[in-house]
Amino acid sequence: MSADAAPAGRGWKKPLIGASVLVVLGAVVLVIALFAGRTSPRGWIPGKYERVAADTYRSPKAPLAVAREIVRKYETDERVYSPSGVFLRYHDAVVGILPDGTGSRITLDTPDRGYARYHSYVGGSWGGPGGRAGSFRGGGPGEGK
Repeated sequence: MSADAAPAGRGWKKPLIGASVLVVLGAVVLVIALFAGRTSPRGWIPGKYERVAADTYRSPKAPLAVAREIVRKYETDERVYSPSGVFLRYHDAVVGILPDGTGSRITLDTPDRGYARYHSYVGGSWGGPGGRAGSFRGGGPGEGK
């Protein structure tokens, strides 16, 4: 046997190390994917509040208390407070929290539907990435410049 030849049975270590590295990388990617979706209350609200319609929930708490609960769990992109309610914008959802008797009515919409529903409250306030106010360019002379 020459000095360069590897003893029998040692050729399995390199493939095992490579497979181990791939398993660890796969686990890291899985963990990132699982926690990346935790930036919006879209999946959390249905389990937290009582459903009263397809996109509407109810809480016995006042709107500001409900808004605090949601924002503590999921930081908003933007929010608007008005006497009519609290409106929270996320990248994939708009949450409206309105007074309803002694509690709150909570609506959960897509960004487009939520903006349309609550335009009179948030129309001039929401802008930036994904916000309608930030992307509106108007019409008339010079449109699109």
